[in-house]
Amino acid sequence: MEIGNEIIVYCAKGYGEEVYIKLLSKGYRVAAFCDNAKVNEGGMRLGLPVYNYQECHRKYPDAVYVVANSTYAAAIAIGADLERDGYRKGSSYFLSLELEEQGELSEYKKQVPKVLEHKTLILFGRPFLCDLFRKWIESLEQKIDVQTCPSEESMDEFAGKWEDAIWVPLEMGVSLGLPERDEDLVRILQAHGIRSFTRFFLGHMLYCEELPVSGNTDRIMDEFGIQVEKVLFLKSSPFSGSLLIDNILDFHPNVLFLGLNPWGCNIWHIVKASVDRPGERLAEAIAGEIKYYLQTAGAKDLSWLERYQEVMGRYFRQGVSYSERDIFLLIYLAYYEFQHNKPLQGEAIIYMDIHSNKLMRDSIFKWLERMKFDIILLAMIRTPYKRMGSYMKMILYSFNQPHETLFPYDIYNLLYMMAQEKLDEEEKKYPLVRIRFEDLKMHPQKVLEKLCGIVGFPWSDTLLETTENGKERDYVVKESHITGFDLKPVYYSYEQFFDAFDKFRLDLISREKSKAYGYSYVGRDKYPMPCEELGKLFEYPFYFERFMAFKDEADRERYHKRMGMLCTQLLYMQEEKKKYGAYFQYGEYLDIGESKIFS
Repeated sequence: MEIGNEIIVYCAKGYGEEVYIKLLSKGYRVAAFCDNAKVNEGGMRLGLPVYNYQECHRKYPDAVYVVANSTYAAAIAIGADLERDGYRKGSSYFLSLELEEQGELSEYKKQVPKVLEHKTLILFGRPFLCDLFRKWIESLEQKIDVQTCPSEESMDEFAGKWEDAIWVPLEMGVSLGLPERDEDLVRILQAHGIRSFTRFFLGHMLYCEELPVSGNTDRIMDEFGIQVEKVLFLKSSPFSGSLLIDNILDFHPNVLFLGLNPWGCNIWHIVKASVDRPGERLAEAIAGEIKYYLQTAGAKDLSWLERYQEVMGRYFRQGVSYSERDIFLLIYLAYYEFQHNKPLQGEAIIYMDIHSNKLMRDSIFKWLERMKFDIILLAMIRTPYKRMGSYMKMILYSFNQPHETLFPYDIYNLLYMMAQEKLDEEEKKYPLVRIRFEDLKMHPQKVLEKLCGIVGFPWSDTLLETTENGKERDYVVKESHITGFDLKPVYYSYEQFFDAFDKFRLDLISREKSKAYGYSYVGRDKYPMPCEELGKLFEYPFYFERFMAFKDEADRERYHKRMGMLCTQLLYMQEEKKKYGAYFQYGEYLDIGESKIFS
């Protein structure tokens, strides 16, 4: 990609700021952000002005636009709007998601300190994160002035004193799709009339990631006579069977697992927040952090936490200073004893399913490496359209307060996710074991014996049970109970969402993935039509549309048009696999010698 003109980054939220920094790292000149949301007009992001499209078009008539909307369908629609004004894709405008898939945008971390140099930053948020951020800035040895606003009451005073500062909200959002606090801080800033801020560090944890991790010794393992060197880390692949593998590994006697919950997903921050406490107060501090995440997620029953704190208290000694690695291991060991009613003996692996975004996973990989753990990735694969159906079923029926409706952006993101498999740069460093959900359900012993051999932990008959915190897991969806290795999810047809025409269309955009993983598919030669004509098929309603909510008929029509544009592009990407290589990073899966699965 060669761009001689100035660039406008279209969309000013966190992903837009990331794209801005990536463009700078490639040597491009970025003039401004473009964002049409009223709340963003006249603001500043990372010191760069934000204008609406009309202002950008007037101020920078020759600029090239890079559309940085993280929802692919929305980015395509913005591109279509630009084309109506005479812009052309590939010359006067680009989509950042496509540039990333083509390998044109990658490195950005080295550029971040340069963006901050000679700036005044005002930190606002969780105190321990502000402290970590300050330490990180000090380690850079660059001219960056850092202030910390202690409370909302002090905001107006700080804003008046440092009028040109960039405000940096710092918070760790609770994972698992539960309420997040990140945007709460942004709304507080906006309520006080603060227009210059950055969301970048709400998602990019450089200030934690790049700090040194001290004390990487085997002290804890020697003291307790155990061996824990490997972390089996579940790769993000929503609705492909992650809950099943969690429940299978849950109570294995040689697996350390904190469960799938908000505090387990935020273990990194819990350790970081506790590391400077004296040994006699660590159990109390850790329990306090756990309580914070659980309460933020709306948990009511915390009676177990006091008992867990009591067990932890026996692992931390008075007068002893503990490293991050020590604290990390002791949290797991204490939780193992709390769950199993006995301490761990001998060798074990740690299993992690943090249900977090790519940026957080990358940071945790680096953290685990610095603590001298060996990482093995585990990925679950599933029939593409059944992943989509599983998501819809969960949204509509599984929550205590079901949504009862699907929204256009749910569908856009599902379609984009369904056919792809991405391996991030960090993930490429580690061994990766792929397991098909259907194989695990139909041939559990064969699959799990192979997994034990590859990862290096012993067989246990507990692997043939599915539990949560040691108790049988009963997954309830609309009065249907599924336990253990029930085969209903393998053969479930999702006819309430998809008719035959729908499945045919979905097969078109997931052809390459189905081919890679042994699912049935229809070859490209069976429908000799250009992508543009095939793409028009997606403008016709899907059966699941009866569950969708639209503002009015115009909104419905807009959705149909966007579906056509999105799916035409997904079809085109399959035709040009080499060009979009980052989107199609399929690989070998665990072979158990069974025949092709017919979906």
